Amino acid sequence: MTRDELLFNAWLTSVNHRLGRYVVRRLDEANPLATTSYTAALPDVETQLGNELVELGTALLRKAAGLAFPVESSAVQPRTPKPEIPNF
Repeated sequence: MTRDELLFNAWLTSVNHRLGRYVVRRLDEANPLATTSYTAALPDVETQLGNELVELGTALLRKAAGLAFPVESSAVQPRTPKPEIPNF
């Protein structure tokens, strides 16, 4: 597996995790006995997740067609610079 494939799989996994958290939140908010409070407003979460899904879907379609595709979200802002990885 190449570095790009690993990054793409990490992106897929991240979006999948956030989708799961979104579903749990929706179920929690539908429960009248729930006491959880959230820091981000639901429309903000839905907007961010929707944009990420569109971007990921487009990348997946490009990958399937054999075209160049991004390997991570354009919204990703690394906390530290990515190290240079030599080509062998």
